[in-house]
Amino acid sequence: MARIKRRQFMQFAGSALGAIGLSQLGLERCALRYGKALAQDTPRKLALLVGINDYPLQGELLGPVTDVELQKQLLIHRFKFHPNDIYTLTDRQATRQNILGAFDEYLFKQAREGDVVVFHFSGHGAQVQEFERMQTFLSGANIDCIDDSCQNSTLVPIDYSIDYTGAGANQVQDIMGHTLLLMRSALPTDNVTFVLDCCYSGGGKRGNVIMRSRVTDLEIRTRQAPQITPQEWEYQEQWLSYLGWGPQDFIDQIHSPQGKGIVVASAKRNQQSADYGFDGFYAGAFTYLLTQHLWQQTTPLSVRQTVPAIVRSTTRLSQHSQTPVYDPAKNEAVSQKPIYHVSPSDQPAEAVVLEHLANNRVRLWLGGLEPQSLSAFNSDAEFSLINSQGNEIGRVKQDAPRIGLTTEGQLISTKRFVSDQDILLQERIRQIPGEIKLRVGLDDTLTKEEKQIARELLQPYSYLEIHPVQAAVPLNVLMGRLAEPVQQRLTLARVPNLPALNSIGLFTPTQEPIHPGVFGKPDESIDATFKLRLFGPLKSLLVTRMLRLILNQQASKLRVRLLVNRGGSVHRGDCGSSSTTRGGDLMDETARISSTLSERGIEEIPDGDQVTITIQNNEPQDFHIGLLVIDAKAAITTLIPRPSDTRGADILRSGGSIRLGPLFAAPPYGLTELMVIVSTQSLSGPLRTLKRIIVPRINEPELPPNEFMQDLFGALDEPLRTPENGVALYPLDANQMTVLSLLYEVIPSVGTVNRDMGRCRV
Repeated sequence: MARIKRRQFMQFAGSALGAIGLSQLGLERCALRYGKALAQDTPRKLALLVGINDYPLQGELLGPVTDVELQKQLLIHRFKFHPNDIYTLTDRQATRQNILGAFDEYLFKQAREGDVVVFHFSGHGAQVQEFERMQTFLSGANIDCIDDSCQNSTLVPIDYSIDYTGAGANQVQDIMGHTLLLMRSALPTDNVTFVLDCCYSGGGKRGNVIMRSRVTDLEIRTRQAPQITPQEWEYQEQWLSYLGWGPQDFIDQIHSPQGKGIVVASAKRNQQSADYGFDGFYAGAFTYLLTQHLWQQTTPLSVRQTVPAIVRSTTRLSQHSQTPVYDPAKNEAVSQKPIYHVSPSDQPAEAVVLEHLANNRVRLWLGGLEPQSLSAFNSDAEFSLINSQGNEIGRVKQDAPRIGLTTEGQLISTKRFVSDQDILLQERIRQIPGEIKLRVGLDDTLTKEEKQIARELLQPYSYLEIHPVQAAVPLNVLMGRLAEPVQQRLTLARVPNLPALNSIGLFTPTQEPIHPGVFGKPDESIDATFKLRLFGPLKSLLVTRMLRLILNQQASKLRVRLLVNRGGSVHRGDCGSSSTTRGGDLMDETARISSTLSERGIEEIPDGDQVTITIQNNEPQDFHIGLLVIDAKAAITTLIPRPSDTRGADILRSGGSIRLGPLFAAPPYGLTELMVIVSTQSLSGPLRTLKRIIVPRINEPELPPNEFMQDLFGALDEPLRTPENGVALYPLDANQMTVLSLLYEVIPSVGTVNRDMGRCRV
């Protein structure tokens, strides 16, 4: 196959751009910009960001356009991309031809050796057949199919659908994954990153979460993936000709462990990517967690370090639903290069100043906030405005409601003139709602009669909100039945220890069982299951939500650290650590890689393994501590202080540590969370209240879960505030209390019968 010159390829691409309607003036401006780029001596950073919500036939998504804004703000403010070098396509703009044309015009033509190139796609993914390609282009090659399944995953543009009844029946005009390989291989720089937040297995809604995968009507009827339009093969031929690759070269590149640049995908091949409902907005679960993580990083961690941290975060959200991956996994570049090939800003941040407004006010972007703490930033939060050395040069007080991740605030206590360069903000005070509720969704796997009974059972408890399960309503937990379609999906996803078929229990928002132990028998009524198994876990889930709302290990500057050390097994040594990320000399958890991490990024501890827990204090003052364990069944146990402890046993001395153990990992099997609260005031009273909430005393009235928050902030001498909007709030200063969390998984030891019982036992 003859190789064509770069100039010839650009002529071809230019004619293609003309076909998609770019004006002559636009082309002239692009050419001028391209000429200026060639004249530059310093490397450029270029990005093309694509997000599609409004698919006309498949059903709309809610988060991809938000993903584009998440990535744009991250690249500008954390990685110093120039706004003019970031090109975005959303919704109706994101046709097949516009995506390919923009890639050519803004990335391929403008990039040169040493430049940084980022391509991001958020939207539906799908699969297409490759049989015809196998029979024609691949004839004579040393493999039957390009891919073992003779199918290839694709990106779905907004105009993917063509004639389903005529000659083009069952054809789609997607962009194939193998085409993306050609596109990135043709770029003149090795500093390439493709980020793909889409999937292609299954489709539709799961729980109240939409999954980003297209399944056509014909695909459902025929059980076959559609075929790709011939234009895709023609487009591939152009790139192959430019690269000088024949059929076998193409196949070798597809299966090569090497490759140009890095591809980071939101889920594994057999998984789905969640269009997730956060507090007040929707986004790709993967894109938001990736973005939020990178707002907090100040060192250029490698891809091999970054992705496992995102895996841990997605596991916390959805357990088994999706596991982000990267390719080429065996390329040494992933252990050396950061995800965007450049270093982030010197200081971590929760927010950034987008715009200076009149009267000393500013518009803010809150992209660095932990997803579980979002509802503490709806009003009156305060931030420190910092310089490049991390020193506070002023403060900003939020004075407008948060809309998605955008809000406004007033500059206060500025020490000098605030310029457009002073933009990074770190959390100082968050405002915890005085009344926190658990949003419970009644899943459609329940009958109409069962839903009515559930409403009557839940109605008396004011701290439980009851909602129908629908995509526009973010929920904390689902009540439903393990129906056969759910069981089949979970079995295919290899989710272990499923409850009995047709049993009623609690699910995550992505419709995964909380734990088999909170499910009843197949023939058990919903009222019996609620009284016997669900009421306690619902209270515990609400308390867990409260604890995660005050989780602030990323924001606090108090230098404290939580360590878990395991002994008595083959894998001795540290099996987990968590510290305040701004704690100076303390190691950040994300900088550590363990050989015993599971594919979900979680440390696995076998049943019976000995565990020692250590809490360190590197501050010049003493603190009070509380240590809690939340097991896989949502049960909460207080490890420090215990009723038998002597007075002062909960005090963590300056420069000292508290060591607890030996303990032993024990069932129930599954995800377990250690949480340590470090406070300037005693926590004994609030934790006694917590125990009475979880395990009520006989013949005493039940305590509502919000009593715990009242006692906790009462101990801090922080009275409930009621601002003008009437929403009661508790202010939480990042330097007054620190809450750390460490997630791990208790698994059966070798030869152990998998019984239903990860709490630590003394």
